[in-house]
Amino acid sequence: MRASLLSFLFFCSSLYCAKAASVYIGALVNTESRVGREKKVAIEIAARHFNSSSSSLLLSVREFSSSADPLEIYTKAQDLMNWGAEAIIGAGTWPEVAVLARLGSTARIPVISLATTPTPSSPMPFLVRMSYPNSGEARCLSDVVRSYNWRRVIVLYEDDSYGSISGVLPLLSDALRAGGSRIDYHIAFPPWHTVSDVDAADTVRQKLKHVPPQLSKLFIVLRSSPELAVHLFKEAKLLGMMAKGHVWIVNDDITALLDSTDLSSSFISSYMQGVIGISTYVNTTTSFFHDFSSEFQQRFDQEYGPKGKQPGMHAVRAYDAVHVLAHAAAERAENRSSIALLEGVLLGNFSGLSGSISFTREGSLPEDGRRNSAFRVLNVVGRSYRELGFWSEGYGFFEEETEMGHGRPVVDVLRPVFWPGGTERTPGGWGMLRIGVPNHTTFDQFVKVEYDDSTGKVKGITGFCIDVFREILKHLSYDLYYEFIPFAGSYDDLVNRVPLQVIDAAVGDFTILAKRAVDVSFTEPILSSGLAMMVPLRPNHTPWMLIKPFTRDVWFLILATLIYTAGVLWYLERDSNPEFHGTWCVQLGAALWLIFSTIFFAHANLSSILVTEKLGAVSPGSRVGYDGDAFVLKYLKDVLGYKERNIEWIRSPEAYSEAFKSNKISAAYLETPYIRVFLSRYNDFTVSGETHRLGGFGFVFPKDSPLVADFSQVILQLAENGALNNLEKKWFSVALSSSPTPDNERKKESLSLDSFWALFLFTGCTSTIILLAFSAHSFLPTRARAAAAVSFEPLRQSFKKVWTATAKLNEKRESLKPSEQQGSGMNSP
Repeated sequence: MRASLLSFLFFCSSLYCAKAASVYIGALVNTESRVGREKKVAIEIAARHFNSSSSSLLLSVREFSSSADPLEIYTKAQDLMNWGAEAIIGAGTWPEVAVLARLGSTARIPVISLATTPTPSSPMPFLVRMSYPNSGEARCLSDVVRSYNWRRVIVLYEDDSYGSISGVLPLLSDALRAGGSRIDYHIAFPPWHTVSDVDAADTVRQKLKHVPPQLSKLFIVLRSSPELAVHLFKEAKLLGMMAKGHVWIVNDDITALLDSTDLSSSFISSYMQGVIGISTYVNTTTSFFHDFSSEFQQRFDQEYGPKGKQPGMHAVRAYDAVHVLAHAAAERAENRSSIALLEGVLLGNFSGLSGSISFTREGSLPEDGRRNSAFRVLNVVGRSYRELGFWSEGYGFFEEETEMGHGRPVVDVLRPVFWPGGTERTPGGWGMLRIGVPNHTTFDQFVKVEYDDSTGKVKGITGFCIDVFREILKHLSYDLYYEFIPFAGSYDDLVNRVPLQVIDAAVGDFTILAKRAVDVSFTEPILSSGLAMMVPLRPNHTPWMLIKPFTRDVWFLILATLIYTAGVLWYLERDSNPEFHGTWCVQLGAALWLIFSTIFFAHANLSSILVTEKLGAVSPGSRVGYDGDAFVLKYLKDVLGYKERNIEWIRSPEAYSEAFKSNKISAAYLETPYIRVFLSRYNDFTVSGETHRLGGFGFVFPKDSPLVADFSQVILQLAENGALNNLEKKWFSVALSSSPTPDNERKKESLSLDSFWALFLFTGCTSTIILLAFSAHSFLPTRARAAAAVSFEPLRQSFKKVWTATAKLNEKRESLKPSEQQGSGMNSP
């Protein structure tokens, strides 16, 4: 009853001509595959429907195997034409259909191709292609890639001598480029019928093993026979290419096998878990399809055993191919020529199970028909698959089939995916990245590799750079799987391992340098940096601190000047000034008092000497230290002009301190982040001179790696939201900056007796001398004491007057200071 209804609906829509039309149709089908069997059953159902009406459709089907050569296909096609076939339906692959197309051009009979075919390189006027161009498939694959923000892909395909892949690859490449991605690598397998069973596994294995390890781990299978698909996924699983971090996307060639016996459920569950596939969409919601599907499953189960699967797009198109020929036969009526049949096919315009069908004069479905292109997106889980969503040309993705055609695209449509390796978080498509880290760093706050003493294995890797790397991974839109690989060589050697493909990236305190950036790409800096000179702070603990303001030559000149000035004053004043009268002792005492009062009441400012600590002097020929980085050594020699013999490699923070104490070096040149770490441990050092700007610290990736852009974007976000600053505070006790200054919060040492004992000794000696003189005077006879008192009285009075005058002068100077300071302050910027 359902079949009768289907037949009635079909003929009401297609055979509007009342006259009976008969047509002889031949079909060549590869029935070794599920897809071929579906096509055969669909073609036979269509023939039965026509033959149940007044029309007459004579059908002859020739079956062939996957191993059939062109000669066998040619022979079977000749048999069909000898039988009387007026048209042939080619239900194989394009290489197989190409044989029929050439034969059809020679015999001048239409050949209907059900294969996805490229544009023929030479004219084939009798070829009619029942498939839309590959552009819709390419854009669907590209949109899947774009929806997960993947940037690089590797394309795998089975090649053939007919160039069927040549038209597909450019379409996919253009679609990927339009979405911001690109093809990194191609893996071309030979036509599988040319590969022996003995060599099959090894052929696939060698192709997969030669994929450069630094490339993307996202694979798109663009063309594949069922036999290649089996070997492909088996070998991929054995090589670890179906593990966590990998992505596999397949097209209709393989998704069609998921419903077939070509791929057993045990094979699917063992080797294809997590694969994403696209399958040409068939509208399964119409009553027309339901009737056809019911009859199809019944016939398929009777012929090939119960499979429980509804017909796919391949079966639907095979059914419509018969529809196309029957409609053309009705159109031609009395004209039974093959030319008239071809014209009837090309002029047809009707709706079939697969949608609206019409052809261009060149025998292909029109380009504007692409708006009807649609695909299902599948995910292999367990022993079968589940639907993730739907894609429609011009709209994008939909979650539900009922939403298609209503213009409501869903951006992130795909439901949660079960990825290879069993993870549910989106892979980055990079596989297991090998991340190189420095095994030893001068300052282990940046990277520290710890080993287990008993086993010698890595116990843990910590540090500021490691924390930044892990924080970045949290903010990526995909998962990135990695393993750290400690490297014991120099930083330059570790960076060079990246372009050599020994490692996939390097994480650590790597300075961004122009020389390095030639062969690798750096992320945005995680820390700014510069090269600065660090020197020790030497406190002034000398007994003769008092004389430190001037050198010995200056002090000699000051004393000589004062003596000369005193002599001149005495000469000028000796007659008129009573202070310079008397014996020579009295006059000499007055002159000396003038000298000492000038020195000790000059109010020399000692605060700059006693409070401010002195930087260690660095003479032009002094030895300087550095941390072993080659670029620092080059900078010291080429830019700052140091001789290599005066440059010392210092290997640890403790070694710097010891080198300064032993006067092995007078200064050290370090990058500013290292200096800040050093100053957090040692208080007796600071930075002197200018800071020479550098590029900062960044992570290392292969040249033009898309990970650089993703990492850099996250680094900028972490800088803006304060996360980087928080990590700096965690690992460093002082703030990091590119232009460090001496730490003013460092505790200054208090002034001690060491700086003043000479002054106290001088004062004590003076007092002792006076005490002794006074004691000696007290033991003199009365007459002698009276005479001495009379003799020294003028000198005592002179000292008193000079002291008074000097004190008044000092008070006057002190009273002028506030006004002078106020005046100078008004002129300050």
